[in-house]
Amino acid sequence: MNAKGIGISLNADMVNGDLEALEKHIGYIVDAGSDYVELIMHGLDVVIDGKVHPKRLERVRAVLAKFQVGYTMHLPYELNLMSLEKGDDYYRCFEAGIELSAALGCKTIVYHSSFAQLTEANMPQYYAKYGKLYREELFAILAEEDVKRLRELGLMAQRYGITIGIENNIWYDIKNEYTYGIRPQQVVEHIKRIGLDNVGMTLDIGHCYLTSIAYSYDFKQAIIDALPYVKHLHVHDNFGKLKDAKTYMSNLPYGYGDLHLPVGWGSIPYAEVFQWITSYTGIVNMEIEFRLYPHFQESVEEMKTLLAQK
Repeated sequence: MNAKGIGISLNADMVNGDLEALEKHIGYIVDAGSDYVELIMHGLDVVIDGKVHPKRLERVRAVLAKFQVGYTMHLPYELNLMSLEKGDDYYRCFEAGIELSAALGCKTIVYHSSFAQLTEANMPQYYAKYGKLYREELFAILAEEDVKRLRELGLMAQRYGITIGIENNIWYDIKNEYTYGIRPQQVVEHIKRIGLDNVGMTLDIGHCYLTSIAYSYDFKQAIIDALPYVKHLHVHDNFGKLKDAKTYMSNLPYGYGDLHLPVGWGSIPYAEVFQWITSYTGIVNMEIEFRLYPHFQESVEEMKTLLAQK
């Protein structure tokens, strides 16, 4: 695979707006030999009330300038353009994320796919706006609105030369949550409807593995089908057990959930995965649980070996 480079993600909670922590943690990633650092927007404290704060931006930019490395940007995890209550606030935050990414030189933005919580308790709020509809009918309307919003945001990003990658996500319980984000092929269909070259997919291999087992779809075929639309790649390992004991310390001994382990620590067949996606030429970003930072360097070295295999 002729990848553009290897990245490692920061942890928003561990940075938590602390500029000294930001510098220290970027240092761990750079010292490991990574080519890119994936910033997490809500860990930087630069976007305040949907706007980029200029003084705070300069402080963060000064930290980033200390390192000879590229940057990508992950938007806040809870940002959800389908939210009935907060959708407008999230949209403004997305716009600010594009402006922030441009200011920091991030050419790739990651967005978790949208979803709607259609529970018995909140359906009346939707009825007031859209009329009384079945859940599937309502979700179809919300999905079209999401396409429209992402097209608008994609056009804004296009002016800055920025690509948006919509990420396939995981759901532990989908009884009342409607999304296009579980199966990569559904993310692709959403992207096709958006219809912009700079809006594609962030293919998360770890999420795909978990959900392919939990929701019974073909892991390999999903990756192959998504590949032509993939702009960015997230790699990390797990054991395919979509269970959650609520804390990392509780999940790890049992191999539960989205563990974000270094590649090779779980059961995802990454040697085969990389054979399936040899045509990919973007960044391979490792989302490793940051408490495992002492293993960053070996992870980068092992990733280079994997990527070099023919």
